[in-house]
Amino acid sequence: LVRGRIMTIKRRGTTSALKRLAYAQLLAIGLSLTHAIHAAPASSAMSGFEPLIGGQWALGSTYQTYTWGPDRQSVFGESFVIQNGEKALGAKGLWYFDPASKTIKGVFVATNMPFTVLHYRSHFEAGTLISQVTSLNNLGTENHYQETIRVTQPDAYLWELTEADPSGNTMKAEFHRAP
Repeated sequence: LVRGRIMTIKRRGTTSALKRLAYAQLLAIGLSLTHAIHAAPASSAMSGFEPLIGGQWALGSTYQTYTWGPDRQSVFGESFVIQNGEKALGAKGLWYFDPASKTIKGVFVATNMPFTVLHYRSHFEAGTLISQVTSLNNLGTENHYQETIRVTQPDAYLWELTEADPSGNTMKAEFHRAP
């Protein structure tokens, strides 16, 4: 009698495990189909990054890199400084397509700069990446900027950062793709 109960329990456990496995497989198939359907808007929203992807973009002793994330729904960026012949990471982060707000957002973390975190709200206009940027220092003080990145030729882009104040200063630099 005890032996029969144990078999029944094992059988129920096996049946439940098989059902869970079947549900998991159906869920995975459903998610993969849904992912394929919903990936297109993110990929097209992020397509403006295409000219920046790959290689190193240099300006003096600094350079930046941009690489695609999974399914081209995000872009990873890194900024480096060459000091005493050694490469030092200055900032790292990503832009991503936020499906809830249908916008490109970004977050970067920096070191040895007047800020520690940058939050981006971005979009493309006529091939120019335009971002509203909020910087935070290690005390949480916010500053606001507009940043633009405009590819000016296949191997160069113009970067501009303007303070949000009415009399805000603008910094400009042209980065070139390193050979």
